[in-house]
Amino acid sequence: MAGRNYVAAIGPSYHLDDRKAAVQTAINCYLEQVEGLGETRILTQVSAPGLLQYLDLGAEIRGQRNVEGRWFVVAGSVLYEIVAGAAVSRGVLITSSGTVGMAHNNTQLVIVAGAIGQIFTLASNALSTITSAGWRGSYTVDFIDGYMIFVAPDADQFYITAIDDASTIDALDFTSADAQPDNIVATLVLRRELILLGAYTTEIWINSGGALFPFARYNGVQIDIGCVGRGAAIVATESIFWIGQTRKGTGIVYRMAGHAAQRVSTRAMEELLAKSSDLTAATMWTYQVEGHEFIGITAPGMNTTLVYDAAMQQWHERAEWVDGWAPLRTTSVCFTNGAQYAGDAAGKIYKVDNETYTLGDDPLVRERTWPHLVKSSMEPITFNSLEMACTTGHGGNVTLELSNDGGFTFGPKLMRSLGAVGRWMQKVRWQMLGTAHDRVFRIRCSDPVPFNIHAVAIDD
Repeated sequence: MAGRNYVAAIGPSYHLDDRKAAVQTAINCYLEQVEGLGETRILTQVSAPGLLQYLDLGAEIRGQRNVEGRWFVVAGSVLYEIVAGAAVSRGVLITSSGTVGMAHNNTQLVIVAGAIGQIFTLASNALSTITSAGWRGSYTVDFIDGYMIFVAPDADQFYITAIDDASTIDALDFTSADAQPDNIVATLVLRRELILLGAYTTEIWINSGGALFPFARYNGVQIDIGCVGRGAAIVATESIFWIGQTRKGTGIVYRMAGHAAQRVSTRAMEELLAKSSDLTAATMWTYQVEGHEFIGITAPGMNTTLVYDAAMQQWHERAEWVDGWAPLRTTSVCFTNGAQYAGDAAGKIYKVDNETYTLGDDPLVRERTWPHLVKSSMEPITFNSLEMACTTGHGGNVTLELSNDGGFTFGPKLMRSLGAVGRWMQKVRWQMLGTAHDRVFRIRCSDPVPFNIHAVAIDD
């Protein structure tokens, strides 16, 4: 390095336990591809959306669903319909905690929570309990070709309802996903295929129109990778994403490519998943915004929420700063009324908003830690100045922290202004930054202002 050099200030989260090997972070910011021809900047680092409080329902948001334009939310023991920004009670559920499974047909919304299954009739707004002799309990419910599909808890069997009538269940309408001896953990439907994720294997079933039972295993397809828990699988980007498990190990994130499992997690993300105190309790959410479809993963014991950006095929993290990082509060996301709405365990619903730079009443802290800056010769580098091209002219400040020990410890925060309102060309520059053999820079912006990084240059 000599003279002015552009550095790798824009990138994903990829930090290893061996911090001397990889240390970069992207927390509450992600990669954006600049698609316009002729632009000098190909990638930018974009601020993640904030959370604008919309409603407070006072109890854990256990699930939410858009039912052909009607928005239903389960909060605690109450089923609400959100109408014109107000929560209207549609009945009291028998259960009051834990995630619910939700699916609908043309006339009914089905809600399941283990031993209890309930049906909300859309025309009459009446809530009833499933009492059919064929009901065996289920934590999941899916809809395909008129049938509601349930999974018997702690078993390898799934069973179905009558067509277009979730209250009628024939006790003989069941079968087993028994290609291998493992229980069904999660179920999903994609392209009229029923995906049965077991503890160690995955099977694909289709409606074959059989006279005795309509579903059959598709061409004997079996994927020798299962799922860690019932909340650890989701449909996104016209595919299935899940945290895998085999009899040899666990903690790799896969995407279904055709009928094969494709690894999408990196070694860095797998190290973070391995730190979970209970990976079987992992949960996932997904939403789409401005050409990106994000898949988020939260698990007990992790400090951040891991987020895969399917558009860029890169990972970043979402988190909240509370004397240290904590996972993002979001537990579910629902697209309705032209916007994305996130629920949390405290009973609040937020609008996911690109023009909000807070998380409710808390700051949205954007952090970018750059990779190691080391000369190939291992000689020390003198950093005369650093200039960052970023969003300015909205007020607020940004801080720079320096580490000379490979990112293990950082010095004091060096604050610079992002420019008063209207000062669009404000220069953000630090000078006389000393000498180091291995320098790591960390940028943070905590103020409620736009903050995107476009490029960084260093003079040495």
